[in-house]
Amino acid sequence: MTNPFISICVPVFLPSRQAGNGEKHLKECLDSCISQTFTNYEIIICDDGSSDESISMCEEYASKHKHIKFYKNEKNLGLLGNWNKCVELANGTWIKFLFQDDLMNSNCLEEFAKNALDGVELIVCKRNFLLESSASEDEKDYYQNRVRTLENTGQFTSNDFKAQTISKIANDHPSLNFIGEPSLTMFKKEALLKVGGFDNELKQICDLEFLLRLASVYGLRYIPQQLCGFRIHSSSTTMKNVSSNNYYINNIEGLLYVLKLLTKPEFKSFRSHIGVNGLSKQRMFVKYRLFKASRAIKNSEDRQIFNALSSKYKQFMYKWFDIPVLKLYMMLK
Repeated sequence: MTNPFISICVPVFLPSRQAGNGEKHLKECLDSCISQTFTNYEIIICDDGSSDESISMCEEYASKHKHIKFYKNEKNLGLLGNWNKCVELANGTWIKFLFQDDLMNSNCLEEFAKNALDGVELIVCKRNFLLESSASEDEKDYYQNRVRTLENTGQFTSNDFKAQTISKIANDHPSLNFIGEPSLTMFKKEALLKVGGFDNELKQICDLEFLLRLASVYGLRYIPQQLCGFRIHSSSTTMKNVSSNNYYINNIEGLLYVLKLLTKPEFKSFRSHIGVNGLSKQRMFVKYRLFKASRAIKNSEDRQIFNALSSKYKQFMYKWFDIPVLKLYMMLK
């Protein structure tokens, strides 16, 4: 039996407190998977320890549909560990993520497959945010009008974005996810194996970090159609992170992300694309965020988080910063 062309990866984790609404979204998600007009695909569902009825639901779907393969992790792997596990279990040439509360149009895989041409490693469709009715006016305005997208970066002249162009946009908008969420993307499994899987040090912009690793090497193909829906609701990871007053999310995550861009071997192509001026801009961003993070420390736990990050990257600080900045940096510690 030949391997499928596309693996739809559905990572699942639903605690009992999300029972009802979470199960409803999962059913809608799986129904959208099995209603595709494109047929050369498999569905990999990987559960990371759900405590509601989602496991029995997934087992029922798997028993009825030959496309579906259902796995339960022996131990909890965490959000990104489960994403990586899905990829490990996938047999397809292409990986198409779909989170448990997101949706695909029936022609989604068909349109993505049409764009899976030679030389293309990453495909992204137009963003489509599914906002719950209780969303505030500010939330609606942000996701409908202000969120950064591939189309409003000023670089949308063609559906093919070169690696250099993606790197330039990332340099212009540090730590803002302008590419899209994993549910709106499809990428070659072979490309992921070359650049590495999802980085579990990051919580909020882990998807941007991974997608930029791909796009800064291979570029991307953009489909200006809303083929998938990314749900924004009060129980979603995105909304929990955005609404939380979390020192790590608010002060460290963006700083850590840029430090990775400046130091990780996987971002060598990104650094070469942005040049000396771009590197200087990123280092200025680090200086500013270091100062901001130090001023936001409220307790010993925050201090420990800040010190752990600064100690890990201390050798780079000495290399990048001049003496006055170093003195300030050491004072902040």
